[in-house]
Amino acid sequence: MNKIFLPIISSLLFITACSNNKGKQPAPVDKNYEYLISMEGIGPVKLEMSQEELEKLLNKKIPLTNPTDTVSGSWQDTATVKYKDIDLKIHFQRNYVKGDSFYMYVIGVETSSPLGKTSSGLSLGADRSTIIDTYENNLILIWPDYLQEDTSSDKKRYLIDVRDEKQNSREISFSVVNKKVVSIKAGIHFSDSE
Repeated sequence: MNKIFLPIISSLLFITACSNNKGKQPAPVDKNYEYLISMEGIGPVKLEMSQEELEKLLNKKIPLTNPTDTVSGSWQDTATVKYKDIDLKIHFQRNYVKGDSFYMYVIGVETSSPLGKTSSGLSLGADRSTIIDTYENNLILIWPDYLQEDTSSDKKRYLIDVRDEKQNSREISFSVVNKKVVSIKAGIHFSDSE
């Protein structure tokens, strides 16, 4: 008798489970992933992606201001792009393949959007002590933000770089103005010997 009821009960459970799933939408993609800032990049925009890979992800061309070394004498370039609901400043560097032949690849991804957050929830407005407490097991460097230094302003600007000792070249850099984070960048740190 149990042998007869077992297939019937199994069939009823299967039919009930299937009918409960009718009309249900698939779980939405976690929006936090789309703008997650890590030492690998921001969301799907990853460090070391080629310009071509990034253009494919964004489904658009990225015009660069320094397409050859002759414009500024530098092998780096930047572009600001829109990814979904946030603006990203992409830092590129040339990777020379052979002679004068090169391709551009991502060495930094930066945002000033409040949607961008680290896995621990740090975003714009975070303060220095929160960053230090959050990353107490990492190498932390604090220094003046020389690139943004405005000597005519009384605003105090500095960078807090958090590095993973296992991946010494990767970092999250928090740009701080008057003790509050105003932008966050995932980037590759190049030592003086590189």
